[in-house]
Amino acid sequence: MHIVRADHLVLTVRDIPATVEWYSTVLGMRPVTFGEGRQALTFGGQKLNLHQAGRELEPKAAHPAPGSADLCLISAVALADVQEHLRALAVPIELGPTARTGAAGPITSIYLRDPDENLVEISTYDSGRPQAPDPYDLLPPVAALTVHSLDIADGQPLTEPHIHDSLGGGNQSPELAWTGAPEGTRGYAVTCYDPDAPTGSGFWHWILLGLPATCTRLPGDAGRGDGGHLPADALHLRNDFGTHAYGGAAPPAADPTHRYVFAVHAVDTDDLGLTPDASAGYAGFILTTRTLARGVLRPTYRRG
Repeated sequence: MHIVRADHLVLTVRDIPATVEWYSTVLGMRPVTFGEGRQALTFGGQKLNLHQAGRELEPKAAHPAPGSADLCLISAVALADVQEHLRALAVPIELGPTARTGAAGPITSIYLRDPDENLVEISTYDSGRPQAPDPYDLLPPVAALTVHSLDIADGQPLTEPHIHDSLGGGNQSPELAWTGAPEGTRGYAVTCYDPDAPTGSGFWHWILLGLPATCTRLPGDAGRGDGGHLPADALHLRNDFGTHAYGGAAPPAADPTHRYVFAVHAVDTDDLGLTPDASAGYAGFILTTRTLARGVLRPTYRRG
């Protein structure tokens, strides 16, 4: 079992039209109608389904009641702007701004009530933005490889050898080994991606393709540009530094902790049809279509 995010919540309300009006006007949610005239409010890839009190749809909560919900919603604009918007609409703020702890770090929150007196917490992350989703949580599930490393570990900071040379690091890829490839595996690819880079599209640090099915380990520094530690047909694609090699961690100085997602992909072909100058995005697309299994390690790094 691996739950990655909430898809929707259900609010039981006294007056669906009044709820739709409040959430769309005050919080900017988008009303939608689906199914047999059911109503919901969408925001940020999620939604609130609405049940009319006394006429709830089955199945339902054991004790549905208006006013029993407590929601925390993340704002894409500054909390000062949220407060100004609420004042203009004469929506009272019950508490805040006050410090709280969100799912991905410290947040600052204000509290208000919707028409049913549900508690609505509006928050912004103190780091300036919420944590990006893990990229592989958003792709179709595949079988799991087991990945080991002598150099990196889940949730542990990268050490100096694996930091970019612009920050005084060694710019060396870590040692990696893997087991558990499924039947039909014809080869492997190894990638490193930073979903937390402030780009809107993350940052690719390493794209290594063409590893044969007999390769189940890479020594340290296999990502260097000369390919000296690689099997004969392996190739590096251009990373987002613009080099055909591994590029170490180099987050902005003021940024929160970044995750570096090292993935080993077992693929169903010995030729992905990609050249060294293929874009990282296109390579990711091709890899997704040909991957049978994947194993991931997620070390971190933050500049001091």
